[in-house]
Parts: sequence; structure tokens; C-alpha cells
Amino acid sequence: MKAGYIILLMLCCAACKKAPIISQTSDEVTIIGYLEKDPEQFSGFLKILKITGDEGFLGVYGSYTIFVPNNDAVASFVKSSGHNTLESIDVQQLKDLVKFCILQDTINTTAFSDGKLPQLTMYGQYLITGANNTDGVTRITVNRQAKILKANVRVSNGIIHVVDNVLTPATQTLAAMLASNPKYSIFTQALRETGLFDTLNIPASGNTDSASTWLTVLAESDSAINAAGFSTYAGLKARYSHTGDPTQLDDSLHLYVDYHILYGVKYLADIVMSTSHTTLAPLEVVTSKLSGQKVLINDDDFNGVHETGVELDRSTSDNSATNGVLHNALGHFAVKIRNPVPVYWDVADFPEIRNLPAYFRKQNYVYSLTNMPSGFSVPGPSAMTYAVASTYVNGDFLMIPLGGPGRSAYMEMKTPLLVKGKYKVWICYRVQKQSSSSNNLNQISIDGEVMQRTMNFTTAMPATTEGEMEAQGWKWYTDPTSNSWGARLVGTIEIKTTERHTLRFTTLTGTQNNNNLDMIHFIPQDMDQLYPRFKADGTPVPRP
Repeated sequence: MKAGYIILLMLCCAACKKAPIISQTSDEVTIIGYLEKDPEQFSGFLKILKITGDEGFLGVYGSYTIFVPNNDAVASFVKSSGHNTLESIDVQQLKDLVKFCILQDTINTTAFSDGKLPQLTMYGQYLITGANNTDGVTRITVNRQAKILKANVRVSNGIIHVVDNVLTPATQTLAAMLASNPKYSIFTQALRETGLFDTLNIPASGNTDSASTWLTVLAESDSAINAAGFSTYAGLKARYSHTGDPTQLDDSLHLYVDYHILYGVKYLADIVMSTSHTTLAPLEVVTSKLSGQKVLINDDDFNGVHETGVELDRSTSDNSATNGVLHNALGHFAVKIRNPVPVYWDVADFPEIRNLPAYFRKQNYVYSLTNMPSGFSVPGPSAMTYAVASTYVNGDFLMIPLGGPGRSAYMEMKTPLLVKGKYKVWICYRVQKQSSSSNNLNQISIDGEVMQRTMNFTTAMPATTEGEMEAQGWKWYTDPTSNSWGARLVGTIEIKTTERHTLRFTTLTGTQNNNNLDMIHFIPQDMDQLYPRFKADGTPVPRP
């Protein structure tokens, strides 16, 4: 299940009851025709359409989704605008409102998640949907401005959702939004001093640089910066600006601010849909995860140590701007300077199996296509088996059916966190043939980059010396050693960003069930490739 839907579902489940979604189909009329049939509900919005001249295209053939405010919503909008009549409101403002509530696609509420809708509005900004619990009743919300009263009214030229407030577009850029909020005064000053304030001050509609048209800011409040030991901007600059000139692209303060800006418009649901996000800091990413109902960034396990991340506050995040979205980070964070370290990945150790104590390192568990653990994916028809045997490292391994026709053609898995650098990659497995003629030759790729060597789950290590094996791309990885448990060097790769990466097995020839994957080693190219070896209980054995 997608993370965005998970958040929305959790919100809905927190309520005592969920408001029913009222749907209606009327293919005989257009959007305008439907509204004209119920003037007691929609005469106000019809008047807006008449003033702006937009009733024409909504009355003919098309494919639209429109969020229509009822008469009470329009009356409230007129009053809050300081006017007595719709006619006295600036026509351009009304035109903007109309464009903001229309998408050129038909989108049913079943496609809503806790985040932005997939298409821009005709105004050129995104709408976000979520859930709100009021008096024990959960309703779908739009832009945190309105609740849906009647949904999925199907007419001949689209879908109507009736809402209880007029939707109004964002009017501030990200820079202006930050500057207008005193709780971000230190962060805003850092933006100004680095020159990045100007980058964040261009509306998407007027930005000719496609890379920075839409941006996402993870802003630190003054309280978060103060808690990290910086009471003023001067203190922050003294800590990070190693050149003394924050406008220089390689200045550490400039990189600190860069690291808080993501490419693209990413609401919280978008952030948790991916494990990492590219920032303006060159080749640097922030990692992300959903932990319960908390959205965390840079909450990672690195080299056997858990690094506590920073929460993005849900109640004060997802703030739409004319060029992106602003989130509130509850803590201080900066680019982490790390050197490449070896990662000896036990592929059979992942949260989902640990959450099954009756199975973890005790007995086999067969996964299906519908309950694959989050870091693994296969196209089907086969999935994988978590298997237990005392002779494997930590007593467990993955059995991965690969090939065809009744087995998956490939398998993808997310690696642990890898620090950017050059690594040699070793696939560690127990050789086994399902039958005497079985064969399973695989191409290995990382983030789409094909490794230099293939590997075959049915090929045993050569019986020769340690040095000769390494020269041929083999090594023992267990202690005691056995040629049935071998590690195949599939090549060297440059990991360009510090994050989790996607490793893929793609079968080239052959097919079988008994592909026994135990570990994968990522070892910096200038380090010892042959040690440590590992005992069955997981204990590393160093070079003698």
C-alpha cells in the first residue's frame, strides 16, 4: 500500500465514524447544467462563472474535475473579502478562484491521498487532500480550506465535488512566506545571506529555470536552531561558513541551506513515498520514512548505529506557496560528512520478519505478492521465502525463485544506507541446483547501472587458493569455509549519493526456485575484500 494512502487511512481510522461519501451520476447534463438545476445550492458560484465568463467551456464537452462551493460558502467568502456583493470583487481575483478549483482530468475521491492531487489546477498550483476529524466525524478536506460535502457527482463533462468553502490559491512565494513568519527569522536571514532567498522568491508561473520551478523547503524554526546551540544568525554563520562568504557555492553555510531545499513540490505524502530526496546541495540527499504517524528525515541505521532523525511536524507543514511547499522541521540538521565504510548486508534481516518473532530465525515464512516486505519487489508470479538453516550467517537466508515461466523475471531490493564512494560488490550465496540441469544466470544492476560481471546461483566456487580465487572474482565469506557457500564479485560501482539504493537481480538464462541468497557485501575498493568472514551466529572473524 502506498504511504500517502496509509496516512489518510490512519487519520480516518482515528475517527469514531466516517462521513458517508455521497455520489451521484447525471450523464445527461454538463457541469453548468447540473448547477443550474439546483440554484438554492449553487446560484452564487454560477454568478461567479457568469462574471468571469467561464460558464461557456463548463457547459460543453470536456473532461474536468471541479470543486464547487455551495451558496453558504460563497456568501462567507464575499463577507470575509470585505465586500457586499460578488460584483464588487476584482474580476481577476474571481478568475483566479475559478481556475484554482478546476483540474483538466476526472478524479474520483478513490484516487485521493493525504497529499497533492496528480495534476495541476488550471490556475497552475496543486491542490492537496487529506482528512479532518470534527466531532467524531471524519471528512475529506481540500487544501485545508474546505471539506467535501458531496463527492463524485458524475456529469457528462466531468466530476463535481461540492465543498463548504471557496478554495483560494496561494499568493506568497516560499521566500515571502518564510519572511512573513517571525518564527523563521534566523533561517530567513541565512537564505538572504546565501542568495538563496532570491531562488525561492520566483513564482512557478514566472520561472524560466525548469529545475527550480517547484521547490520544497524543510525550514528550521528559531526554536529548533536555538536548541542546537545557535541563539542568533551570527552563531549559525560562525559554525558553518568556513569561507566567511556564504554566497560562495562551496561555502558550508550555503550548503547547509541548500540541504534544506528539495527539488520538486513534495507534500508530506510525497516525502514518505520515497526513501530519499535530492537537495540543492550537490550529490546530497535527505532520507525519509514514516514511523507510526511521524514523518522523519535522516533517521537512519548506519554502520550498526541508529542515527535519530528529525520530525517534520504534520500540523504546521504542507503549506502551499506559489512555487512549492513549506514544511516545518522540528530539529536541526545539516549535511553529514562521512567516509565510505564496508556494509555487510544480511539480506534476510528486515523489519517485517523481525515483527514476526514466531518466525524470525526460528522457522520459514513464505511471502506472497500481496505481502512482500517494503524493501523488496518482484513482478510475479513468484515471490520469495524467508528460510531458516543453521549453516547460513545468522541462521537465515532468502530463497528467491527466478526465471520463467512460473517464476519472477527479476527481483529488486533496497540496500542499507551506502555512503557515496567506490565499492566492490559481492553476492554471497549457497550454491544449489534444483535438478541436475538447473541453471540461473543473473545480471546485477544498481540504480539501473549494470555491473561488470554476472552471477549464477547454480555455479560453485573454484577449488583453488585464496589468492587465485580473488583474482577470478571469488572469495569465501563464511567461517569455517566451504566451497558451497561462496561470494561472487560482480564488479565495482561508484555510489554517487549517500542513501539507500536499488539493487536488482535480472535472470538472463535458466530458471529455478532454489536460489539461496545469504548476504551482499559492499566494500570500499581500497579495503580488504576477503575479511572479515562470518560465523553462523553472525560473529565477524578478522584476518588472522
